[in-house]
Amino acid sequence: MTRFVLGFSGALSLGGIGAFFLFVPPVLIAAGMLATVALLLMGIKLMPWLGVKIELQPVLPADSTNRKH
Repeated sequence: MTRFVLGFSGALSLGGIGAFFLFVPPVLIAAGMLATVALLLMGIKLMPWLGVKIELQPVLPADSTNRKH
């Protein structure tokens, strides 16, 4: 029964993805994803100019009492 449910849901998922690509051109999807990545990178590059300080958090030293020998 589990195999049937997993197979059926997998077939529905793949069919839904296939139908989506039939109606929406893949070039449009790729352009949207590229624009999203470009906007995110632009935002990261502009953060210091806008006054947002970006730095790594310091790593705390390991507690030597919790180590297992």
